[in-house]
Amino acid sequence: MAKSSRPKAGKSWTRGLDKERVREALEEATVDANDESEQHGGLLSVIEDALSFPFQARVMGEVVTVVGMEWPENDEFGLDLVCERNGKRHRIEARSVELIEPLPKGHLYLAAYLAWKRFL
Repeated sequence: MAKSSRPKAGKSWTRGLDKERVREALEEATVDANDESEQHGGLLSVIEDALSFPFQARVMGEVVTVVGMEWPENDEFGLDLVCERNGKRHRIEARSVELIEPLPKGHLYLAAYLAWKRFL
């Protein structure tokens, strides 16, 4: 039986990434930070500069186009990605977005943010 290229439900797109490269991206983004608030700000600033938009992703099994990012309105340490589908835009918390191949330039910084967020 052939293996499906589609990730299984619940499997994070970050699992196949080199953990050392993700750790290095996290360290680079937070090197001068003194507390969690500064770490969050550093991560979001680096992501904003490094991540190439637009790119394809999946949200709840549906393919969307990620066209940008916005700092969160109600989550002190969050990140919203702006996704487009059928001509409509939606803000989706970054942890709910599954990147698909080809991964966009700067994806390691988004993976670093997700790893950092897991430990808050």
